[in-house]
Amino acid sequence: MSDDVERDLDLAWELLEAQPTHPKVAELAVKVLATQPERSSALMVLGYHRETCGDADEARRLFLRVAGRRDSQFIWAARALRRLALAGHDHPEALRWARTVLAHEHEGWDDWMQLGSAQALSGDHEEGWRQLDEAVTLCSRTAPGQLPKALGKRAEYLLESAAPPERFAPAAEEAIRANAADPWVAMLLGYAYLAQYRFDDAEQLGLRLLREDPTDDLLHSLVDTARTMLGIVEKARGDNITLDDIRRTGALEMAWRQIRDMKIGTDLGSALTALEAVLPDELRATLRPGATPAELAEGDEKVGAMVAEDLLTWHNGQQPGSGAAWGLAEPFRLLSAAEILAMDAEIEADRAAHPDWPENELWEQVMTDDDGTYLVAVAFGALVRRRPGQPDEPVADSMADWIWDRVAGFGGRDPRPAPLKTEEPPASGEPLSGVIVTMCDALGAPEDSAAYTELRELFPGSTVRRTELAPDMPNADGVNIVALDGLVKRVTVDVARCPSADRVISGLDLGGYSHQVDDYLRAGGALARDSWVNRANGETTVDYDLAGHRLGLVWGAGKLVRIFVASDS
Repeated sequence: MSDDVERDLDLAWELLEAQPTHPKVAELAVKVLATQPERSSALMVLGYHRETCGDADEARRLFLRVAGRRDSQFIWAARALRRLALAGHDHPEALRWARTVLAHEHEGWDDWMQLGSAQALSGDHEEGWRQLDEAVTLCSRTAPGQLPKALGKRAEYLLESAAPPERFAPAAEEAIRANAADPWVAMLLGYAYLAQYRFDDAEQLGLRLLREDPTDDLLHSLVDTARTMLGIVEKARGDNITLDDIRRTGALEMAWRQIRDMKIGTDLGSALTALEAVLPDELRATLRPGATPAELAEGDEKVGAMVAEDLLTWHNGQQPGSGAAWGLAEPFRLLSAAEILAMDAEIEADRAAHPDWPENELWEQVMTDDDGTYLVAVAFGALVRRRPGQPDEPVADSMADWIWDRVAGFGGRDPRPAPLKTEEPPASGEPLSGVIVTMCDALGAPEDSAAYTELRELFPGSTVRRTELAPDMPNADGVNIVALDGLVKRVTVDVARCPSADRVISGLDLGGYSHQVDDYLRAGGALARDSWVNRANGETTVDYDLAGHRLGLVWGAGKLVRIFVASDS
């Protein structure tokens, strides 16, 4: 009898590996359990089988039974429960099981990688992303043959936890160099390049990927967009248009976010599908059927493709006066395609009478309270409340986020990772402070001035270059001063080498992402001017106007490398 049981169990494992959904797997496992109900390995086989068949609840029940026994199969049950929690977007539960696994076995790099993923998804982004990096380091030390796999996983987990392009791109590049990135990661790297305004890199990567899959529409779109932007930038040089003007539309950032969200299943289409499944009957009764292609256009005019088209295809508006059915404080309802097109035509016919709807900005009205206030998708995909004669008020980061909030409110599962934590910028109008003030005061001043003397006292180890031909020399302070014809022209601080770099601009997070730093500088009175990429070393320089001088930030590999101020004269 014992031999028969072992043979059945071995066969169940073999069949599970070859055909995990085959009903014979369950039959064999149940047969073993009927004879030896204490066999945790048979429960694990059955759990894996049920998981593969899509019955997550039953699989979880079986794995929990094994975990409760605390025997030799415990670690595998804990890993399975961690995996189920991640798949079900139960991020706190996944984090709990990730820590449980490591409390019992802490040598495997993948377990540490899973911990980092769960931490980031649960909202501890920086710690989670640091843990992903450490897992890669651990893999390189203990299992170098698996390093390509670790690099690929890190890129995927950064993507799933909504890492910004500047954090994702270097990891994806490293994975691609190791031939470890799946096609989605590689393509998303291209869109991350677009969001970083690295158009040449986006084009070249897209062309390379198209050689492998020439039919991929998203790759064609990537290449076309990169080439279009290169043309726009070239033309802009002659039309006095800066990259900052292009940035204000948020078009490239939206493209990155939409493709990323599509990959991780948090895009608007996925949100609407999830919402449809949990709509209360009262709300469902107020919604019209989805719009046909003919209803989405009126002559040459079409509804917006940013969010309106998806919403209207889902349901073509809502009965007037029925906004209260959403159960929110304000009774906003969905606009129909006909209402949107009619409103667009009215605005276009008399721009002066509609100052709240500027011609040179991106916007799509999607909901109304039937009393003159609208919910509008604007640049960067944000959803705002627009009242006559009032500034726009933020409502949600995106239309998809607003829909996911409704899904969660109606009892559905919310798959979104925890939102990124952002530093609060200084109050509007509060100027930047710190050593930057002295640096700016010294610009244009002679070397015997009080400002220059104060600057040298702040950085006694700095070097002074008095000719354009001499290179900047390393020094203890990581600070280089250019003084031409006896006047200070430029002061540069190397962030990594300067011991007091955190004093240059008070309150600035030197380890922050570029968009956070940009927000901080703008709030402190710096006006973005232009940016460009040094193709020789990949560094990006972003220029600002600050107190009549030029403030420059140099970025490399997603990190702030140097801060400088320079005289425009």
